[in-house]
Formats: sequence, C-alpha cells, structure tokens
Amino acid sequence: MPHHITNTLWKRSCGVSRWFSCGNIPSLEASESLGFSNAPVNKLPVELLGEIFSWTLDDWGLMSDEQSNLILEPLTISHVCGHWRSISISIPQLWATLWIDRPRAAHVSMVELWIERSCNSPLSINLRQTDPKSCLSLTTSAEHELTDNIFALLVPHIHRWHTVDLVFRTDVQKSLLSLPADAAVALEHVALHTASWDKTSAESLQSALYLRPSLRSVHFMPASNQQHVPWKQLTQIEAEPECTLETCLGILAACPALSSARFTCSADPDWAHTPFNHTEQYLTLPDLVDVSIKASRVDLTPFLNRLTLPALRSLTLQYCHVPRAMPDHQSLHSLLERSSCALEAFALHETARMRDDDRQISYLQSPRMASLTDLELHVDMTERIVNFLTYSANDEDHWLPNLTEITLRDYRGEHISDDVLTRMLLSRLASVDSAPSSPAFLRSADLHLRLTSHARPVLPAERCTDSLELRLELLNCFCQ
Repeated sequence: MPHHITNTLWKRSCGVSRWFSCGNIPSLEASESLGFSNAPVNKLPVELLGEIFSWTLDDWGLMSDEQSNLILEPLTISHVCGHWRSISISIPQLWATLWIDRPRAAHVSMVELWIERSCNSPLSINLRQTDPKSCLSLTTSAEHELTDNIFALLVPHIHRWHTVDLVFRTDVQKSLLSLPADAAVALEHVALHTASWDKTSAESLQSALYLRPSLRSVHFMPASNQQHVPWKQLTQIEAEPECTLETCLGILAACPALSSARFTCSADPDWAHTPFNHTEQYLTLPDLVDVSIKASRVDLTPFLNRLTLPALRSLTLQYCHVPRAMPDHQSLHSLLERSSCALEAFALHETARMRDDDRQISYLQSPRMASLTDLELHVDMTERIVNFLTYSANDEDHWLPNLTEITLRDYRGEHISDDVLTRMLLSRLASVDSAPSSPAFLRSADLHLRLTSHARPVLPAERCTDSLELRLELLNCFCQ
C-alpha cells in the first residue's frame, strides 16, 4: 500500500475504544439500520477482515486518564453489524488479550466474557493497580478485593497463561499465593511489580511463575528478585531498575541465548545487589539482535569495549546527564567493526541539553553505519546535523546511503532553515531520472523540529508523490 505525504501536525493514533464508551456502543439493530452490513469493507475475505480486527489490539500504555475508560476494542467491533459480530466471535485470539487498568467492578464481567470467547487460546494478561503516590484521586478502596475476584476467574485457566504483565500496588493478593508450581505450562513472558508485598509473598509468586521451562522473556521491575530466574533459557530481558555496568555484563554472561536486551544503567544504581560473578574480559553473544541502553551519569565505553555482537541489527543509546568528553562513539565504532555486523536501526537520545553536533554526528560516521535503514535522533538538533544527513552523489563518503526511515526530534536545539530541511528530504527522494546507483529512497520521515519559516510547504508540490510518508510537528515555534 503506497504511503502519502501529509504536511500536517502529527497526532498519536487512538484505539477504537477511545472513540466509544460502554454506554455509546450501538446496538446491532441500530447498526443494521444504518446500512453497515452492506458496506464495501464487508466484501473483503473473512481472513483479511479478521487480520484487520487483530490490529486493534495494541499496547495501551500504563494508566488511562479517565477512571471509566475500559479497553473494549473486540466488543466494539462485535457491535458494528451482524457480519462483524459473527467474524469477531469466531476469532478466539481476538479475545485472548486482557488489559485491566485499575481493577473495578466492570472488569469482572469483561474478564468472564473474554475468557469464554477466547476458548483455548493462549492468554495475555495485563493488570495495573493504581499507584497511590501519583493517582490519589483515582484510588478506590475496592481495588484489592476486585483484583482477587479477577484472579479467581483467571487462575483456573493458568495452563493458558502465555504472557503476564502485573503491577500490584496494594496488599498481597492471597488468590495468587497458592498457584500450582507446575501449572503455567505455556508461560513465556513475565513482568512482576510486587514492591508493596512482603518479601516472602513476593518470592512465592515469583517462584511459581519464573520456574517454567517455557519461560523465555523477563521484565524486571523494582524489587524484583533474581533468585528464581532461569537465566540460560532466556531470549529476551528488560531491566527497568537502574544497575551498574558490571551487573549488565553479568546478566549478559548468564544469558548466552539472548536475542533482545534492554538495560537502565547508572553511576548510582538502585539495583546494586546482584548474584552475578563473571570473569570473562570479553563477551560474545552470537544471537543478540536488539540492544537498548538507557544511561545516566555513566560512561558506556567500558561496556561497549567488552562486547562482540555479530548478529546485532538494532541499537538504541539513550543518555541522561552525559559525562563530558565521553569517547563512547569510538568504542561503538570498534564494536561494530569487531562484530562485523550489519546494523539496520540506530537511535540516539540525549536529554541533557548538551548541544554538541560533533559528538552526535560522530556516531554516524562509521563505515558500518552504511547499512542503516532506520535512524532516530532525539538530540539538540542543529542545521549541521541536517546537512550531514543530506545525500550527495558527489561526496566521497556517501554517508548513510540506505536510509528509508528517519525520525528527527529536537530536544532544545536551534531553529532549522526550511531550505536546509527541504534539501535533505529531496536528496533522498526518488526522481524520474534516478540512476541505478542512487541511494535507497526515503519512505518515512517523522520530524519534530523548530523551523525558521512556515509560510510555504516543506516540500514543493511537484515532488509530493506517493513515495513518502511525512509527519511534521512544529515544536514551540512562533516564527512567521
């Protein structure tokens, strides 16, 4: 499906349930009277329409703003018309994802219906209790009891639990302390927040869920215990609490099968205790494809210098309070050369208000970056960075010739000239006389920038083809 240029302010897409509340879902009779059953979309094959329905299931975030808001995409779809109802009910996978945001009475009947219609499909369970420190006005005294009522419905189906993402903010949920030790036979992903529980109860639940031969992914949250984790069988790990670089290296050494790793590192970590002891000076992880590191007041150079990642395809570096004169870009270049990897996606975030385009450009000047197809920069943006991204066949270096997706987000940089931005975009678009040696053509540009003038379009009308999806948001701009 071709992309189209839209020079409009970008807005985050909303799920279907954001447009409908429980009381506004039309009855089937009303839907039929509006002619929905004869709509052209209903001529699509049932399999294709079912695939479209599945795309309404998304990650809806941690907490909604309205206490009455429920995640009801499957139910909303089933009330459009009789045809959609029959299709949606016939797809158990559509009802196998439960998102329970601040448990309340309406969730109990929702869980009952979702369990019934999901048949024997693997279940993805997401439950978030209200954080009393940040949402005092939304806390209800019934959350603890309602959570137990919900798990009373879910525990008999523990053999279907596939992913569980649970954030508990109230007292111990007694309904979970007697889980059968070997019942969660299909469980592959676990995320647990049990900081409000006593240590014995938290470890009881963790041991019941972590000690599964099927477990492949763990998301560590505050107060996570590492004792019961089967490190060697994990392929994905995300550590939310801050940890030291040595802890990160220790975890990597303990997980030789990892394909995805996400860490938060700090010079003053809040996850200091670690059982990991590793003597290896260098670590090689042959299957690690995706790495994301969020660093605060810490130099990543020692970390990058000790890794070899031949399968690396995606790398995200996010810095908060960057140490001055940190030579990590040199260590990154050495890592890429040593690993002989073909990096496809690179993201650099710097939120320390440090305008240093020399440093930011230096990350992109490795010959190994030539394979990049997806680039995201969230930095103090300057025209020099945009000029660097402008492709020129006359340049000997041909920096980043294979980019197809660019995301540029300004933190607190300078205003960018419209002409400079236009020249960069045009240099990466297809033209009628494009030579076979031309770079890969840009398909998507997501730009959150300050521009010097906005009276004319960013791209001239004659170049507005169907080859580029352009999203432009002007940040705190009051220029004429």
